[in-house]
Amino acid sequence: MTAPSWAELVGRNIAAEAIYVSGEMRMTGNTGDHDLDERFRFWHGPNGRWRIESGDEVVYISSAGGDAIVRVEGQMQRQRGDFGTVHLGHAFSPLDLLGPDSMLRRLSARMEASVAQPATIGGRAAWSITLTSPSDDRALLTFDSVTGVLVQFAGPRESSLLEVFDFTDHAQLGAELFSWNGPVVDVPMAGRRRPSGDPRKQREQLLEVLAAQIAALERPHDVLRAIAAADSGQAARDSVIQLLGVSPIGAEAVTTMQLMGFRSDVARQLRAELARLQGESAD
Repeated sequence: MTAPSWAELVGRNIAAEAIYVSGEMRMTGNTGDHDLDERFRFWHGPNGRWRIESGDEVVYISSAGGDAIVRVEGQMQRQRGDFGTVHLGHAFSPLDLLGPDSMLRRLSARMEASVAQPATIGGRAAWSITLTSPSDDRALLTFDSVTGVLVQFAGPRESSLLEVFDFTDHAQLGAELFSWNGPVVDVPMAGRRRPSGDPRKQREQLLEVLAAQIAALERPHDVLRAIAAADSGQAARDSVIQLLGVSPIGAEAVTTMQLMGFRSDVARQLRAELARLQGESAD
């Protein structure tokens, strides 16, 4: 089995924005002032769908193309538009585990990556890789082999540890999981924050993923034959790039699609979401 490169692991992590997963995340460590032990239960769906719970409370809800609703000081607040990074804990939250806005974008480009090593997390195959900074600080990141989701992060000198438990990938999750019917208040304009990342680049990456998956769904038999004939993960991605004319990020998204994703209803959902995003870009 050929180990994926760091770039390939990042591509898989971005492509995970397009799948359904669930699990429990635990964050432990020391902030300098006190010991940290935070737990979140999460559900994720394509195109920004999230449900995150802490204790017995929902702390974050977002639907496809909808506004985010976040629990702040005991009340659910609707945050319309792009508010940038949402902080649900003292360190990391499930929002950091996957997609174009995961914690990976905050890692320095100057860090050197080791060769990925096979691992097992929660009974699932995974890949672990060590990043080393110019000051010789090291961080260990482990990605689920099937989905590309980050399932473990050990910070420099064991300052923090993120672990994902009971992780599952799903063919689909009910829409009711990503809706909120309780009381909610709107955030005043003065309370809004600018995004900390590059929203244009993030949108471009998501468009690449959606366009590639739609192209694959239009030629499912050709795509599956090309992947089955490949003798390595890289060969499969290269075959998809040649067959569909998509980007490397798009090819990563296609090769990590589950068989249940090759359905006509999934194709309709992806086309609708792509049209919506392209319409927003035109505006």
